Amino acid sequence: MKIGSAWSSIRGVIRNSFSFSDIKDLVGAAGLPIARLAHMQQKFRGGASKGQLMDAIDGLFSELHEDAQDRFVCGCITESLGRNHRIRPKLERVLSRVGWGLSGDEPFPQGLRVDLETADLSAPIQQSIANCLRRYRDGDASGAITAICGAVDLLTEHYYKECNLGNHRLASYQKRISSSLSTLEDEFKGVLLSADLPEDEANLLWQNFKGAVNQAAYVLGSFRREYSDAHGFQDAPAQIVQRAIDTAVFIIRSLSATEGKYKLS
Repeated sequence: MKIGSAWSSIRGVIRNSFSFSDIKDLVGAAGLPIARLAHMQQKFRGGASKGQLMDAIDGLFSELHEDAQDRFVCGCITESLGRNHRIRPKLERVLSRVGWGLSGDEPFPQGLRVDLETADLSAPIQQSIANCLRRYRDGDASGAITAICGAVDLLTEHYYKECNLGNHRLASYQKRISSSLSTLEDEFKGVLLSADLPEDEANLLWQNFKGAVNQAAYVLGSFRREYSDAHGFQDAPAQIVQRAIDTAVFIIRSLSATEGKYKLS
């Protein structure tokens, strides 16, 4: 279901959570032609009420075509959360009724899942994931794949710099990931050995884990090469986006095994 259909419920959350002037600022930032509401002022006597303001906003909303309505509602959600995070549970309840959810401050279709807690990731990686969801939401599947692959690239670039792994730009996408993972070998095996696992078994587990990540790196690199708009592709199948996200999440989790190593400065 299109997110614009949730406006009647979202408007209620906005009306009950923000002041008259804040509502005008919020809908203006979300893309509504706020100049057409300039005559509406809240005064002690004789001014417009908050209800009248919302009715006027509804009128402007109804004039937008469907895609513009969707963009406006997404903008309202993002702007609202940026101003007051306490309304998040209310927005999540409203959005769930129309098959949408929130990742950070960005709404996304619940048919697309990012099974990753992003709060502990660096701001640039969080932004890349948000860009992925936003592009998918806006119908740009190839751009979504570019963005999620970019999140992994930010992470491997950090490893290359911090661990002196060489020239990140000259390495293949798969090599960037496998080389970054190699820096975690001692920590990975150390955890197993501290739990009294025999050294031979710890080595075997590491080799298989490294192989799994390397194969995932190939898969994501192939999606990037064949379906991202960075390589000129413009019409990726929507199902490929979910598979690319699932693969990227596995890689990000694997490279995030050491606390602090993946926090970009």
